[in-house]
Amino acid sequence: MRDARLLAISWGSALLISFALRWWGQQHPDPLQAGWPVVLTIVILPALLLAAWLLLADLSQNGEGGESVDCDEESR
Repeated sequence: MRDARLLAISWGSALLISFALRWWGQQHPDPLQAGWPVVLTIVILPALLLAAWLLLADLSQNGEGGESVDCDEESR
């Protein structure tokens, strides 16, 4: 039941945001002008953050366990 409630909250909030943006777009029909720094930040920053997160996760995983060696390789 908890998953259904979470799903309803997520989809409901997305629907409300979508309706609000649609209403705002009808009230302001002019195209939205964003500068290049804003556009580049929106496009590049999430990719850089994800890459840093993946690299840090990989480094922390390698630091804890070292190299993983299969049992078959140890017996040879």
